[in-house]
Amino acid sequence: MSKQEANIYEIAKEAGVSIATVSRVMNRSASVSEKSTKKVMDAVRKLNYVPNSTARSLSTSLSRSIGIVVPDINNPFFSKILQGVTAAADEQGLQVVLYSTDEDTERELKVLHTMREHRLRGIIITPVSEHCKETLDLLQDFELRGIPVVLVDREVDDPHFDRVVAQDEDGVYQAVCSMLQAGHKRVAIVTGPLHSRPGKERLRGYERALEDFGIPLRQEYIRQGDFRMERACEETLELCSLEEPPTAIFSSNNMTTYGCLKAFLELGLTVGRDISLFGFDDIDALKWLNYKLSVVSRDAYEMGRRAMGLLADCFDREGFSEVGRRESLPTELILRGSEQWPESL
Repeated sequence: MSKQEANIYEIAKEAGVSIATVSRVMNRSASVSEKSTKKVMDAVRKLNYVPNSTARSLSTSLSRSIGIVVPDINNPFFSKILQGVTAAADEQGLQVVLYSTDEDTERELKVLHTMREHRLRGIIITPVSEHCKETLDLLQDFELRGIPVVLVDREVDDPHFDRVVAQDEDGVYQAVCSMLQAGHKRVAIVTGPLHSRPGKERLRGYERALEDFGIPLRQEYIRQGDFRMERACEETLELCSLEEPPTAIFSSNNMTTYGCLKAFLELGLTVGRDISLFGFDDIDALKWLNYKLSVVSRDAYEMGRRAMGLLADCFDREGFSEVGRRESLPTELILRGSEQWPESL
């Protein structure tokens, strides 16, 4: 293998250590054991690797700040994740710096470039899309620099990152089954973006439930949303204007639920009387108003705590794995009656 053909990931794999350890060895950090240093240098010689000037110039000083990147700072789900991360970071004596990408890949890239200029100990991120190569390259570069990355809720096309997710498909499957068991045969869904893991998994849960109940899949009942209220409202209005409108709608996240409710308000429809609705993620504001919405619930606070826990484990962890750790938290079905057959139909 020619010089520079190998990369730091191959060095880490060959040596059986973490990417962060390779980075520390390249920077002659005193914190790396003699045994690990020998493994890395043996792999460097075997693969004829020559570190570039960027790798040599990496700082070995440890920051007390971690960055968390979320796609929608206005979404209460991500607020609860932030609370969980912050609580766990406080226990580690770490500070949390928040960045928002506004569900926009271009903004996400700008945020990640900005973060490269800051001294961070690690990063927790919910990426906009799992297929953005530029985002993946930047996240891999962070780890090359000895800054570990943990994914939460969504993923990227690289299995070596640690991640915390929820059992989305199973939760939606159970929710749609409950609507079908209530007598619905015309159940629609307003999805999330299908370039994200939650968007795809929640659609799969919907499709699997229909298949198991022998209900034909109707493409006009599948409306692609973007986890935002405005788009969800537009898609719901179109669903309700169909010649044969659905009797029930599954909403793929809390902001989508707000969009559905906004559309119902414009049309003069009442949930439980004129149409049924089932949401993903509980909404505290609706509970305070005693609005009885059935939801697929998950513990966002615990997801944040788990993500911070995985990140903290990475700081001093040695050993390289091609497949990162994956923690999958269960969902809970909370039935409050809004999934039942509407009274006026």
